[in-house]
Amino acid sequence: MQIAEKVLKNSDKLLIIAPENELPYWSTKLWTDKKDSFIAHGMGEDDVSDFAPIWLSSSVEDNPINAEFIVLTNGLGLESFSSFKRVFYLFDGSSKAALAQARTQWQNWSSNPQHICRYFCQDEKGRWQAGNF
Repeated sequence: MQIAEKVLKNSDKLLIIAPENELPYWSTKLWTDKKDSFIAHGMGEDDVSDFAPIWLSSSVEDNPINAEFIVLTNGLGLESFSSFKRVFYLFDGSSKAALAQARTQWQNWSSNPQHICRYFCQDEKGRWQAGNF
């Protein structure tokens, strides 16, 4: 997961928010996404918050690592941005419903002059590039 790697490269911490039933998917992805390495993380009752740079949760309030970067998945929203330096909103661009929901979020968030919203998409090689929304 490139976003996690970039956050960790700067010694920052990341909170990934997903529905409870999808947390095992994200955990497996962080452990196995690369053949030669893994991304250490914690979730739920894990007693690793003292040293885990990434935390998986279904609730924004469950942030024992005090992460300042957050990934929102599956259309999950965020009421307040004040606790985070950067918010990443991941969605399936091939789904019309997910795209419509993302556009609504974009409009809501970008209507606040304090928010700087940018859109990135992955190219066919998996690289992130600025896109038009």
